[in-house]
Amino acid sequence: MVNLHFAGLSKSYGAKTVLENISGSINPTDKIGLVGRNGVGKTTLARILAGREASDAGQIEVSPPRAKILYLEQYPVFGEEDTVYQMVLEAARKNPRLQDVHTEVQKALNRLGIGVTRWGQRANSLSGGEKTKLSLCRILVSDFDLLLLDEPTNHLDLDNCEWLEDFLAKLTQPLVVISHDRFFLDRVVSKIWELTSRGLQVYEGNYSAYRRQKEIEERTLEREYEKQQQKIRHLKQVINERRNWYQKAHTAAGTNDFYRSKAKKHASVLKAKERELERHEKEKVAKPAQLPAPAFAVLNKNVTGKRFPRILLRGEKVGKAFGEKVLFQDVSFTIRRGDKIALIGPNGTGKTTLLKIIAGCLADYEGKVRVSPAVKIGYFAQELDNLNPAASVLDEVLAGEAVVEEARLLLACLLFRGDAVYKRIGDLSMGEKGRVAFAKLILSGANFLVLDEPTNYMDIESREAIEKALADFGGSFILVTHDRYFLGLTNRIFALEAGKLRCYHGNYEYYLAKKREETGSDRAADQEEDVAANIIRLECELAYLGGKLDECKDEEEKERLEARFLQVARELNHYKKLR
Repeated sequence: MVNLHFAGLSKSYGAKTVLENISGSINPTDKIGLVGRNGVGKTTLARILAGREASDAGQIEVSPPRAKILYLEQYPVFGEEDTVYQMVLEAARKNPRLQDVHTEVQKALNRLGIGVTRWGQRANSLSGGEKTKLSLCRILVSDFDLLLLDEPTNHLDLDNCEWLEDFLAKLTQPLVVISHDRFFLDRVVSKIWELTSRGLQVYEGNYSAYRRQKEIEERTLEREYEKQQQKIRHLKQVINERRNWYQKAHTAAGTNDFYRSKAKKHASVLKAKERELERHEKEKVAKPAQLPAPAFAVLNKNVTGKRFPRILLRGEKVGKAFGEKVLFQDVSFTIRRGDKIALIGPNGTGKTTLLKIIAGCLADYEGKVRVSPAVKIGYFAQELDNLNPAASVLDEVLAGEAVVEEARLLLACLLFRGDAVYKRIGDLSMGEKGRVAFAKLILSGANFLVLDEPTNYMDIESREAIEKALADFGGSFILVTHDRYFLGLTNRIFALEAGKLRCYHGNYEYYLAKKREETGSDRAADQEEDVAANIIRLECELAYLGGKLDECKDEEEKERLEARFLQVARELNHYKKLR
């Protein structure tokens, strides 16, 4: 069992201070989610704790001193000649607990879906998602006492995310994970570290519990601020009244000792009130940040009052291949007015390609896609290659049909406030560019959005801003996302698997229920695997329902969700007893 304590950690790069006086501890049973805005120093802190980087000041104490700390980087780096198999074998050979090293290596690779045909491939040639899976294979065969993960769900499809969540939930060693995946944090961690410029704040519970505590803190701060402001206003009024009274009384008293004494007594009270006001001003509660006015009207400018046909878009026997590799074929679908669709499926099945076909960005494919003349499609590409690096944020989004007032209102809702709208696109982080691209899309006049990973590179605050905007959007959309919180915005699921498209006329909760039914029909064939699969899916649905309950305002809907939550919980307990 390992304990790690750190105090006074500071780190600067040149003139830029990234961490200052950061303290905390990791206990043997901890599973910690490290959250915070992009650029606040989360990766730097993880690298220092892992011994990959030295701090400028502070101490780290690890007990036992020779505890093995394993760190998975956000962007894994491999040697030029290292093959996939060699990288996992290298980690396995350092683990004295493994008896048959090669068998364990092969089991790990197969478990993460890296087939034997890829084992001799150079690790550096893998895609981002494959590199992440390769790093996870190394974890499976490694010996460690403390695990540090930096964005482990980046580029992973839903199935692999669920596998990772299950693996980490069963992990007996302590864990610290940096993640912007709120669904993942809900399922895996029991403590949240929030890193800000003010320091490291600890919250007990998963991400949803952390958000509830933050909301209570924010409401309490608002009440304290308003209470203090009322006290300050009252004191200023009393001081002003007493000062006027004192000046008049002092003048009227003349040489009368009695009245002069009475005036001096009021002068003492006046000074006491002034000292009290000075103390309140000195200990002033910071004014809570004001959220910008909702941009509902701007978001729906091209939807409100417009009449759209029942069928917006129809795909007929659509197929696409690259050389001999067939991604999908004979795919047919209909997108109707009001549809909010999530396109899901394993990585490499062609989700991005299908989105490009729907958006009209690809012409070389089989079949037909018919789009209603009333539909104006807006396409969000995950590469963010449609932004002018020399333009300011405001000028870039004004390239469409928007006026300055509308653009600034929407940008404020997407966290570009004040002078931030004048930043150059070329100076922005990838997450900030994503927010600009989304604003530009909304202001382009589009009434049907095609979104390919709209929250890639974004921190949680940015994701929540995009989520709120998309929830308020009255038009239709189809999106690909690895952020399962976003799946709660949808009312239909398109599942692309093994070259075929299955359309589910319901939300993600409905899709999970259908998948459970399909899995249940195969129980006799392989009961043990079925039990494990049901546990994973039920836990996933339970976390999803928990998130929906936190957001739900409608009492009837809340009652329905609570009933389903209890039913799923009972089913989950039943399957766990079968293990």
